[in-house]
Amino acid sequence: MMTTGFILLGITGIWSFLVYLVFGLICAAIAKAIMPGQDPGGFWVTALIGIVGAYLGAYMRTLIGISHDGEVSFFSPLDWIFSILGSLILLFIWKKLIAPMLNK
Repeated sequence: MMTTGFILLGITGIWSFLVYLVFGLICAAIAKAIMPGQDPGGFWVTALIGIVGAYLGAYMRTLIGISHDGEVSFFSPLDWIFSILGSLILLFIWKKLIAPMLNK
């Protein structure tokens, strides 16, 4: 049985989830390399940001109408660009807005 969030994103199976998971971890490493610095939360928060960033990238593609099938492909440059962009957006929000509030 699938959750509503997965259905809304067009993710229809466990393999899709696993692909987004691996894809997101790679995008987290790339986003961290692009935006270096101290990460409050360490590896686990950055990994989670990358995974959610991959979902956010797929959602952004759907919103602007260039989503091909709701699946992430390792061979699609647009999937890489949007997933890394989604990870960078979330990493920026985490570093500049959320982490400082948690450290008070």
